Amino acid sequence: MPAAGEGQIDCHILAGRIHQTVSSAYPLKIISPTATRCTLEDGTRTPLVPAVSYILSYGGGIVHGDQIRVRVRVATQCALLLLTQGSTKVYRTRGVPKSCLPNLSPTLDANQTYQTMEITVDDGALLCLLPDPVTCFKGAKYNQRQWVKMHKRGSLVLLDWMTSGRMSRGERWAFDKYMSVNCVSVKDADVDADKGRLAVRDALLLESPECGPRLESLDAFAYLLILGPHVAHVADTFRSDHKQHRIRPFERIHTSVQWSVSEVAAFGVLGVAVRASSSSTEDLKLWIQSKLSGVCSVVGDSAWSMYCNT
Repeated sequence: MPAAGEGQIDCHILAGRIHQTVSSAYPLKIISPTATRCTLEDGTRTPLVPAVSYILSYGGGIVHGDQIRVRVRVATQCALLLLTQGSTKVYRTRGVPKSCLPNLSPTLDANQTYQTMEITVDDGALLCLLPDPVTCFKGAKYNQRQWVKMHKRGSLVLLDWMTSGRMSRGERWAFDKYMSVNCVSVKDADVDADKGRLAVRDALLLESPECGPRLESLDAFAYLLILGPHVAHVADTFRSDHKQHRIRPFERIHTSVQWSVSEVAAFGVLGVAVRASSSSTEDLKLWIQSKLSGVCSVVGDSAWSMYCNT
């Protein structure tokens, strides 16, 4: 039985069919609807067998003192989409003493919220981590860490994004702290199997009140990683579109999204890192879905439609 706030997903092929072994404990909940392998327009089947899991929380959000920890493994020939149902809401801090939270690690602050993802992607597998954005309420303190361990022939699509807050209540950049760290290590026979070689590390720290005035014109930030052979065509789309944008920088663009692309090439893993911002959360969401549409040819319509309809 997992501890409070802990969950585990193991996605693998057994007897020619995909299986997910899932466990979770309050306040975390994981559900896994059925996704079917599809036939593409050219008559071939999708190269990988798709699966979908939704990571949820009771009450639609997380509160101070919550310590969410999810471990995920995706085995060879599997394509796993990790989704959420609506934005992850982080409620404001209320000053609860640590003695009231017996399950909280003694090294953590009872007035902050913690969420950790530990992911392993085997050779020939694909993980798509595509949650809705994190929305921090006024006074919230949020810490997120996502660590991916990849084999060299594994593939990854990782989306990490956030909004300025509860805009409908007039809360924009009113949270106390938002910290997110994303790391990708490549498994190598020459190094410790548990650690691998660090290929990507990205960190974002925003603290109130310093960030508010500087970000007044924006309402959403996104960080995207597209790595590995199964999504190389998606990375190429970002490269070509960004090149065209640089060639014609003064051409009017009918979107509020501003974005940049950086190359990733480390220890045999190739891809791109994309950073984007917008004054409209909906514009950014539609832009992300449009740019990632090539993933559908890998996972199929059945799984991809669940992401597009969230």
